[in-house]
Amino acid sequence: MKKALYRKQICAEKEKLTPEKVFHTPQYRDLLTSIGHEITGGKLTTLRLYDDKNSGIAGWNQGETVAVNLGNQITSSFLTLELKSDSLIGILGHECGHYRYTDSTLRKRYAEHMLNGSWYPKEPVPENAQEKEALDAMNVYFERKDKAILSIFLQTASYLSNLLNDMYIEEKMCALFPGSIRRGILMNRDRNVEWLPTLREMLETEKDKISILMNLCAQYALSSRVNAWDGADYELIDTLKLLMPVIDEAGKAADDMERYLATNHILLMIWKYFAEIIEEIEKNSTENEEQQPEQKESEGPKESPEKSEKEESEKEKQGNTGAQTEQNEDKIRKEDTEQESETEDKTERNGKDQETEGHENGRTAELQKLLQQLCENLPKCVRESGGFEDKQNECGIPASETEASSDNALQKILYEMAKETLDEKIQKEIFEHLQKELMEIPFEEGHDLVQKKLCRKTEISDFLKLLTEKYEGQLKQVKKRLRLKLLPILKNQKERTEHKLFLGRRVDLRNIAAPSGAVFKKQQPGKKMDICVAVLVDNSFSMCGERMDHAILAALCLYDFCMEAEIPVLVCGHHTDGYRHENLKDETVYLHCCADFETDEKDRFRIAGMQPYGSNRDGTALWYAGSRLLERPEKQKLLFVISDGAPNANQYGGTGAKRDLQKIRKKLLQQGVFFQAAAIGSDKEAIQEIYEESFLDITDLEQLPALLTKKLLRFIRR
Repeated sequence: MKKALYRKQICAEKEKLTPEKVFHTPQYRDLLTSIGHEITGGKLTTLRLYDDKNSGIAGWNQGETVAVNLGNQITSSFLTLELKSDSLIGILGHECGHYRYTDSTLRKRYAEHMLNGSWYPKEPVPENAQEKEALDAMNVYFERKDKAILSIFLQTASYLSNLLNDMYIEEKMCALFPGSIRRGILMNRDRNVEWLPTLREMLETEKDKISILMNLCAQYALSSRVNAWDGADYELIDTLKLLMPVIDEAGKAADDMERYLATNHILLMIWKYFAEIIEEIEKNSTENEEQQPEQKESEGPKESPEKSEKEESEKEKQGNTGAQTEQNEDKIRKEDTEQESETEDKTERNGKDQETEGHENGRTAELQKLLQQLCENLPKCVRESGGFEDKQNECGIPASETEASSDNALQKILYEMAKETLDEKIQKEIFEHLQKELMEIPFEEGHDLVQKKLCRKTEISDFLKLLTEKYEGQLKQVKKRLRLKLLPILKNQKERTEHKLFLGRRVDLRNIAAPSGAVFKKQQPGKKMDICVAVLVDNSFSMCGERMDHAILAALCLYDFCMEAEIPVLVCGHHTDGYRHENLKDETVYLHCCADFETDEKDRFRIAGMQPYGSNRDGTALWYAGSRLLERPEKQKLLFVISDGAPNANQYGGTGAKRDLQKIRKKLLQQGVFFQAAAIGSDKEAIQEIYEESFLDITDLEQLPALLTKKLLRFIRR
């Protein structure tokens, strides 16, 4: 496949990649981990990536762990993989900013103090009479330690403090890392602002004013503007204008204490909205209490059991005629009067206690309902994040190479994934094509009965890469010896330009001022080599050890030479299953297609990975390689055979096998296939009888790669 077409197909495969495929790969995890490690100064120990599309949380950090939600709504809203990746890197930068600058212990202490009825770090200082009144009113609830009201204060204060903290850390991270971190943070910030409702929309939904004001604060903090397009003069806008200087100053403060003091000050400034909510809750609670007595009256009075007992006692007293004196009657009457008075007092006290308890229960329920609504109405773009306990040193860490090259790293990941997908498709197509060709080849009698299995490795292991490196070192020595003969021949085969000629039709402008007068040049057309090569390597078990190593070196040497000379080359190893079978149909011949005429970057690994096994049915392999050559359009066809002895397989050996190979060789020669057979074993005479003048006696195995390459050079020179 041509390189231009290959690159075009890789680009097409890149367009098909989905976020699920890319972001869940180990390569992308390593990219985010390396970025997180760099921007935290090497202190980040754990990065957790998870996918939860239903969660509104984009990321969080707790202790020494930073987490990023790969399926968060913000990232999912972007269209391209590059933008989605920038968004995730922005979320990572935001959470790592919390990791570096947020003091979770201080935030926890602030919440505990407020719930216990005290200001932290200290009581806010009112700047005018209105704020003084607000402080006095709020202190009433602080002194009471009214948990319900203080919970509303805390919910609002937590949101404000986190908003101010987000402003600070995002500005710090954008200043320190102006590359992909800054781009991702600003992208996510803009998307959050787009999703925030307008002021008119919030007023039409009848949200409480605290929630609306917090939304306005979030809009201003994220974008320095507020979406109030209708231009109406709302009271909330005027309040926000008063809050703007406090928000701006707190967002730039380097000390967390300053932000908590600013939060307390903002609570004073918006007290009137808290007062409206509390007043409405008190009013609703009172109305509910007034409705309850009316319901009791409509049900009618109920006779108390104590009163009933007294009436029965009186009846019994009246029935005892003559049994009691008038003095006893007066005494009994007096005791009854005292008991009745005590009962009435007790009933009155219980009624008041029940009334107070009912009032408190109703008020608490209303406040809890309000608190829940407040949590739901607050903007989801600002959430509390955990942090580690000791505040990080704020010394600037320069933008790292990892952060700066994250764009290139992503493109490399996408390229490698697309290339891997494309290579799998190509390998599958090649294998199917080779299998089809194998099935269509008409094998000679006897060879058509055995089973034939085509093998082609697509997965390259680390062991195979190391094995190839070992052969590469030995191959360099062989190439070094052949360089003097190879370079001139290859140079003459390619198109070239001769300079500094005394005669010619074209002027050589770069030598126009040559004193010698050699100012002409001539374009020499390249010699098109109309030749194809096949290398057939015996992979039977007798080739193990040194023989196999030198056979692989020879195949690699021929393959490299053909690549440099742009000659199509096929490298194929062959062996049988190694078992003895009574029936030829049970025997299997394995044909290892290491390199096909269409080159592949994995060819060298497949050649180096040839392993000896089983026996050798040379006739089947020879006819397969010859048939593949005959299908090629090149005029010259050369077949190299590397073997260590005569054929040996089921019902295939001795004189019959020799005659079969001679017959196959003769047919191929008649159709234009030339042979070079290298005998590297002790059974050289048998191989010479088969291949006759094409026989090469290799006494020294180290000479095999160079000798076969020289034979190919002679063939090219014809």
